[in-house]
Amino acid sequence: MRPLIPFFDHPRITIPLPFELPTGSDHLTIYGFGVMVALGFLVASRWGIKRADKIGLDGEVINRLVGWMVLSTFVGGHLGYAIMYDPASYFANPIKFLQVWEGLSSFGGIVTSIVVAVVFFKVQKLPLWHYLDLLAKVFVLGWGFGRTGCTLAHDHAGAVTNFWLGRQGICLNGDKSLACHDLGMYEMMWAFSVFGLFMLLDRKQRFSGFYAGLLGILYGPVRFFFDFLRPESTDPRYLGFTAGQHWSVVVFLLGVYIFWSRSRLNEPGKWIAPGSDAPKA
Repeated sequence: MRPLIPFFDHPRITIPLPFELPTGSDHLTIYGFGVMVALGFLVASRWGIKRADKIGLDGEVINRLVGWMVLSTFVGGHLGYAIMYDPASYFANPIKFLQVWEGLSSFGGIVTSIVVAVVFFKVQKLPLWHYLDLLAKVFVLGWGFGRTGCTLAHDHAGAVTNFWLGRQGICLNGDKSLACHDLGMYEMMWAFSVFGLFMLLDRKQRFSGFYAGLLGILYGPVRFFFDFLRPESTDPRYLGFTAGQHWSVVVFLLGVYIFWSRSRLNEPGKWIAPGSDAPKA
């Protein structure tokens, strides 16, 4: 097999400014990555609000939670990156912990967001599992847009490959003649596929906690496998595995536990029959 996906530059729009920025630049550059991340939060949150209202939950709750999710994603993602990927540098220069734009870890953002969401729902005395199920669907939709941004920016280059989905010219060694795994693109494909699967499964009522548990079950093994495609120069190994792989095991086991424990209780999740506008318990 030979890679079929050619290289393309990170899409960007340059806007001339009538004044000079503090950085000395007289123009503003908008990158495809930032646009897709912003779209991810916007589209996923709008979909979540409409879905919440339709199934008898409070869409305003999702609207209030989005701001906390944005903050926790960037702060938690940055702390996760510092601790898992470059701890020596960060602890030697602690001011780098405050530079949240200088490196993000997906697992750091995910774990922090989960904790924030659970605390938020508990403090607000809301039905935790009904909202977590909705949030699982919102997450994979937003994740798909976010990873589309990573695909455009080529910022998750894996190992050199001849796989047909390999992308030319993104390898970290700078050799434009080689192709490497585009791990951002792989996760983009996974996220949109899982969102489609969730929509198909949602044609039937499920127990509350079904989607929250299933998300961990589906993501853990896939991420564990993807990390074997990462170069060791960017992802150091601990006991032979990346930090992401260790977290993948935790996420998978947590998903299994949630799925098993919630299925035994068999509490019905919030749901409406396809084509119906009437909320059901």
